[in-house]
Amino acid sequence: MPDISLADQSANRIRKLIEQGRFKPGAHLNIDLLAKEFGVSQTPVREALKKLIHEGLVVYRPKVGYSVRNLTLHEYLQVCELLQTLECHLVRELAKTPFAVDIEGLRAVNAEFAACLPRGDRRAVGRVNDRFHEKLYENYPNKIMMEHLNSLWRGARAPRDYMYDNKLFAGRIAAEHEAIISAIERGDPASAEAAMNAHYVSGRESAITSFPVEA
Repeated sequence: MPDISLADQSANRIRKLIEQGRFKPGAHLNIDLLAKEFGVSQTPVREALKKLIHEGLVVYRPKVGYSVRNLTLHEYLQVCELLQTLECHLVRELAKTPFAVDIEGLRAVNAEFAACLPRGDRRAVGRVNDRFHEKLYENYPNKIMMEHLNSLWRGARAPRDYMYDNKLFAGRIAAEHEAIISAIERGDPASAEAAMNAHYVSGRESAITSFPVEA
């Protein structure tokens, strides 16, 4: 069994609770209560929360403490602008070396995404969609850029999940993914970039119509 520190164990548990919806965006994270629930001291919980800040899932405010990151629609769209810029560059570069891209792996994840849609579980759909984009990142050699891209993607996870309630948008995602994959596969950088741009335009429209008013 791998040797995992108490801080990493605590981070994994908090991350899972956030992903499962027990802690909603904006929810306060009480170190003392989490430590008692996990059966550990406050130190590993505090270290865990710092790790999750780095991942973009948690924020810290002086005199307020730790809370689950909560983006307004305006902030979410700003993050999407950054993601769109980076991912368009990424797929354009990947299309220049399609032989180095795991095309079969991308299609397998996209097929799983399409199969997951009818169940109507937005978090499950969201996690498979996460894996598709993370699979794209795996194929790119600039690891520093990918670290920042992963952090941005994870930080927008909770508000992005609301978009999957929009059935029209969710129903288009698999086809949009396939357009990206196909362009990379045939070595067409311009089409790969155009497909990713179209994917983000679609997502932005869904965010505007689906984002919760209270966020």
